Amino acid sequence: MTTTANGAPTAGSRVLRLGPAQRILLLTAALALAATVLFAVVVRSLPSPTTVLPLPWVVWAVAFALTETLVVHVQWQREAHTFSMGDLVLAAGLFLAPPTDLVLAQLAGATVAFVLHRRQRGVKLAFNVALYALGGALGTAVFAALGGPANGPWAWAAALAAVLVTTVHADLAIFAAISLSEGRADPQPLLGMLGLSLPFTVGSAAVGVIIARTGVQDPASLALFALPTVLILAAYRAYTGTRQQQEQLRLLHEVTSLLHQSSDLDAALTDFLDSVRGAFRAGSAELVLLGHGGDDEATVTRTEHDADPVVMAPLEDVTPVRELLAAGLPSGVTPARNGRPGAAALDAYARGRGIGEAMVSVLRTEDRVHGLLLVAGHVGDVGTFGRHDLAVLETFARHVATSLERGRLEQSLHHVTELKERLRRQALHDGLTGLPNRTLFLDRARHAIAVAGRTGTWPAVLYLDLDGFKPVNDTHGHEAGDQLLRIVAARLTRCLRADDTVARLGGDEFAVLVEGPVAEDYLREVVDRIEAAVGEPVDLGDGRLVSIGVSVGVALGGAGTADADALVRAADDAMYRVKRDQEPRGASERVPAAADPADELARAVRDGEMRVVYQPLVDLRSGRPTGAEALVRWEHPVDGLRTPDRFLGLAERTGLVVEIGALVLREACTQAARWTAARPDATGLTVTVNVSARQLSAPGFTDDVRAVLADTGLAARHLVLEVTETALMEDQETAAATLRRLRALGVRIAVDDFGTGYSSLAYLSRFPVDLLKVAREFVSRAGEDGDDDAITRAIVDLAGTLGLLTVAEGVETARQYEFVTALGCDLAQGHLFARPVPAEVVHAILTGVEGTPRPAGAAPSPAVPGTLMAVSP
Repeated sequence: MTTTANGAPTAGSRVLRLGPAQRILLLTAALALAATVLFAVVVRSLPSPTTVLPLPWVVWAVAFALTETLVVHVQWQREAHTFSMGDLVLAAGLFLAPPTDLVLAQLAGATVAFVLHRRQRGVKLAFNVALYALGGALGTAVFAALGGPANGPWAWAAALAAVLVTTVHADLAIFAAISLSEGRADPQPLLGMLGLSLPFTVGSAAVGVIIARTGVQDPASLALFALPTVLILAAYRAYTGTRQQQEQLRLLHEVTSLLHQSSDLDAALTDFLDSVRGAFRAGSAELVLLGHGGDDEATVTRTEHDADPVVMAPLEDVTPVRELLAAGLPSGVTPARNGRPGAAALDAYARGRGIGEAMVSVLRTEDRVHGLLLVAGHVGDVGTFGRHDLAVLETFARHVATSLERGRLEQSLHHVTELKERLRRQALHDGLTGLPNRTLFLDRARHAIAVAGRTGTWPAVLYLDLDGFKPVNDTHGHEAGDQLLRIVAARLTRCLRADDTVARLGGDEFAVLVEGPVAEDYLREVVDRIEAAVGEPVDLGDGRLVSIGVSVGVALGGAGTADADALVRAADDAMYRVKRDQEPRGASERVPAAADPADELARAVRDGEMRVVYQPLVDLRSGRPTGAEALVRWEHPVDGLRTPDRFLGLAERTGLVVEIGALVLREACTQAARWTAARPDATGLTVTVNVSARQLSAPGFTDDVRAVLADTGLAARHLVLEVTETALMEDQETAAATLRRLRALGVRIAVDDFGTGYSSLAYLSRFPVDLLKVAREFVSRAGEDGDDDAITRAIVDLAGTLGLLTVAEGVETARQYEFVTALGCDLAQGHLFARPVPAEVVHAILTGVEGTPRPAGAAPSPAVPGTLMAVSP
């Protein structure tokens, strides 16, 4: 790989990355090559032992096949180990068969057993065949090297050593395969494998040596060894089977108790499925539960080895589930193995999920069918699930179905399903207006572009920015501004067809997706309707009648449209051109119009027009300020301070957000260093800085943070970096690695707007998070919406369980303050305490709580008892 001078990969470099299957294939190829070379160079030239019996090699092959069929399975941690009497036949064959015949017979017999009995295929079959080929060649070579064929007094020791070498080689190869598959090498399982296999090997090989010597002296006496050997093997199999059954029953008791007693439903379901996987040595397990309305609605909970669990996720396609249920399964079946009813349906379901070996059982009670319980993918060398496994799975399923029927679990599942659906909707819709948000709008736009690429029915995008909204918001307050936005949203919806989509992108910006085919005349009509509807006066109550306008940018898709993002950017740029054309002449003379909005924003960053203001955070227990969040503003020469919702979207698209973020980080750390120097006793003072997805994925971001902390003299514990759920999920591996490096510096991590995005326990456990910020959508409707209150309470409880702090955003009223305090939130911020203020004001607030100076002309606001007196900008 070529790199630049600083070690970064060049644009033309390529890195070859092999997956687990490819790595194991390379190991298999190496084993096969070594076996071929050893056989051709060494084994074929070895002399036959002096005690060879005149038996065809096929007889030896049948013997090896039988020993690989009558095996004993022993579970060790996650791995299922298979012990056969093949070592017995190998040890005897070293004395009684020509080396070439012995190796070929072992290879042929084992391969037949693997294919016909254990039903191995693909990589597993190739690996085991190569393993046995190299093992047989090694064994005969070691036996010859130690003088065994001469049948001297120590020939028995040579045979035992040869068989031990094959066993150690096999364990090492299996350990290498496991390490390559999991991407790490842990020697502990290897020691466990050797501890189990070597004693068994020595015993089997010793019996084989005795049989060989007896067979030479008295062949008729060989029959005497057959009966005790079979009886010992049968007894050992019965013993291990009984132990496995007892272990499964113990697990059954434990996991069904979880479903009855656990207060954490997500953890109970995950632990249940993990235990089911352990009981059956399975790679994955899933629980499909049907809703009250039947099988049209279903959720799936799934656990897999080395993968994050999926808990109560809506099942998008329920057709395979319906087919399994329609098969009328009275019990589970193994897919396409024995032709039993329902096997084809399960086989199709397994193929769709990308799994092989599987069992399923229906969760059925007298009243109804509740769902399915499925396990798949045997771990280790065992090839199939047995009838005993299926019987135990049915027992598990009956206990789960009974728990569902008793109501407690089903009621909890129903409640969780509703909450998850609520969270899913919150993730895709604007909390204030109920319109689709940016995420859902872009998803629909991408779908429309994809369809147009096949049909030629190109859509159009309209980008809307309200004119005059900010004065209304500033004059009449945020509640009036929110009411105005809701009214505008309703009017926009009435202007469109049912197939079109109107979305709120943030602040006072909206977007419209007009489904194709679209004529330019029709777009003109739509724009006229929108302008007329938005321009109608709005009655805000109490005699407040306001009027606003709207600037509309239009972009019509066509064959040259690269993607949906490009179409939205084109509409955004068109909207800015419309807005510039509408500016007063005086304003145009003061600031020449930029070539495009991106150039204007780049000039603003270059000329230092970005400003950082701070909104204090208050400790809800003491009422004292404990830090502040740094917020960026654009001091535009024409219309004054612009809030982030008016330019951060453009900054993200152009990449300028990285440069803006770096400016804010350095300024915020500089100010925080002043606070901590003035208040050395206040060890908990922090400054919170927002981090974009682009910053988080930048290779040198951690080094940049380290450099800023060193330059400003701010201790890392005083810095909190705030990321969104979306930024975390865009590139999970990179995000997790970056956050871990930042955590190692001592920086703390906060998740912004928790509850409106993915809100997954899996990522909370995966990413190093210290704080959860409850989204303002929930706080603003505190006490008004029971579902929102339930979600807010669940977020706070979840944070407490995980040892995380919670920050309530957007606290503006005494009722909201009382609500979040009663819930147990740790910190809060919002206009009730202080609006975003300049650095000097927040410095006074944080370093001199009593007698905090108020900016000139600021009107006093009512204080909340026990909290910081509110200040205005």
